[in-house]
Amino acid sequence: MSPVEWGLLLGILAQSVAVISTLVKLVAWATRSITACEQRLTSLEHQVNNDVTGRRVVAEMREDLASIKSQVIDIRADIKLLHEIAGR
Repeated sequence: MSPVEWGLLLGILAQSVAVISTLVKLVAWATRSITACEQRLTSLEHQVNNDVTGRRVVAEMREDLASIKSQVIDIRADIKLLHEIAGR
């Protein structure tokens, strides 16, 4: 092989290495980007789940408070009735 052919072969090999290196960097970048997006989505999903759970708990607390208030009103009415009976 002549020196020109060797030079051409080395040029092709160097170009191949450069293309492979670029592809590896591109795949690594894409993988990092996808992983970061998935982490953000997971974080948002966790926040939404917490928000939904919090709202559910608040709704249950409101129902419990309404129940307690109605029981307190009933107890007050019973106490008033007992006072009226005891006062007679």
